[in-house]
Amino acid sequence: MKPIVLTMQAFGPYAGLQTLDFRELQGERLFLITGPTGAGKTTILDAITFALYGTPSGSSRMTRDLRSDYADASIPTEVSLQFLQNGNMYRVTRTPEQVLFTKRGGKTHTVKPEANLVQIDENGKETVLADKTTSVRETVEDLLGLKADQFCQLMVLPQGEFQRFLKADSSERKAILETLFRMERY
Repeated sequence: MKPIVLTMQAFGPYAGLQTLDFRELQGERLFLITGPTGAGKTTILDAITFALYGTPSGSSRMTRDLRSDYADASIPTEVSLQFLQNGNMYRVTRTPEQVLFTKRGGKTHTVKPEANLVQIDENGKETVLADKTTSVRETVEDLLGLKADQFCQLMVLPQGEFQRFLKADSSERKAILETLFRMERY
């Protein structure tokens, strides 16, 4: 899975709209997200994992905690990730359960989580592959061949979770490394 564009709105510490264009990495296949404490590194990892699977990247955070405390209640939390997998372009968009203002009256209401996964062809035509939170997660699992916890261990290695990999017993590490290096055929 190669991320192309990540868009976050009212997510984590970001009250407004933030867009990360991974095309600026100019084709680099491996990259490090680095910066001082509090710079938003984990938020980027949470956004990618949330978009794909509907969960944050680390076990210490809950989905309900992903909405920005700084966002106005009229701005919905939404994450969108455009990515390339096996030569095909996809875009997954998710919103968590959240409390937002109603359009009229200034009252608040709880909005249920939503998700949508589309495949984008070379002409820009979009085909909906899944449009429910569970079916999007299941379709992403099929596309990537990884469940959320496997994705985090193999692809993301979120801050503080690398220690869990190092402390895992040898059979767990063996399974992770076999998946990472596609050793099943051997």
